[in-house]
Amino acid sequence: MDDLIAQITEKTGVTAEKAKEMVGVTADWVKSRVPEDVADQLGSILSGAGDIAGSATEAASGAAAAATGKAGELWHKAKDTVSGRTPGKDE
Repeated sequence: MDDLIAQITEKTGVTAEKAKEMVGVTADWVKSRVPEDVADQLGSILSGAGDIAGSATEAASGAAAAATGKAGELWHKAKDTVSGRTPGKDE
């Protein structure tokens, strides 16, 4: 798998971490569309790729949730500022 990661990094210019994520996502996609015995063989060849994709997906979900929360917080602060309210005083 290291050779594949190196090729992706070299040809695309992405970081090794991003290349691993790409391999993991691709491996999961392919394995979900082939017979189970073929998926098992692919799993052996690309061992760890699915785990990498799962971890990356979880990290991305957490980041998206944090960004959504921060965006809501900023929206309320901006709305209060525009309406002339000062949080804490007018509540």
